[in-house]
Amino acid sequence: MFYVPEYYQEHKRELFPNFNEFFGNDNPVHLEYCSGNGEWIIKKAQEHPEVNWVAVEVWFERVRKIYSKMFNYGIDNLMIVSGEGLTFSREYLPNHSLNGVYVNFPDPWPKDRHAKHRIIQRPFVEELKRTLVPKGKVTLVTDNIPYKEQMEHEMDGWERLPSSHENYGSSFFERLWLSHGLEIHHLCYVNH
Repeated sequence: MFYVPEYYQEHKRELFPNFNEFFGNDNPVHLEYCSGNGEWIIKKAQEHPEVNWVAVEVWFERVRKIYSKMFNYGIDNLMIVSGEGLTFSREYLPNHSLNGVYVNFPDPWPKDRHAKHRIIQRPFVEELKRTLVPKGKVTLVTDNIPYKEQMEHEMDGWERLPSSHENYGSSFFERLWLSHGLEIHHLCYVNH
């Protein structure tokens, strides 16, 4: 597990382990921001051992749950990052180090005065462009219509791919929002 402290200014990129050294291979790296309790990424790591997975979650109680699942299932192709996603990306991720990025049900901060806290904003999108390999893919998933519209606006200029939920996987939040009758939106883009 890699910890990214909050309210800290002395980040040093060399402290972050090299993916090839950490995983012991040069498999592609896929990262999920806002990993929640880890259900989605744990399943993906199990289904795709040929991929190295990174879970980024800001809330430590959720990080602890991801770690527990990883340990209990004996998963060795998953790294957990405890910290805020934009700070982690900006301060620690090398250029063109990710093959795929997923942001599943980020907090929509639904009140207008709180919307500035949403992760999908211009600085984060610039980090996606920097950290993804050319032709790397981004998938954004939300149930919140205003946030979906903001995501589409922020990703303007990216090549949009047809979205497919088939074999995408499920999570607690997906089941919760579906049980409330909400539509789930999968937005898929490619870096060029």
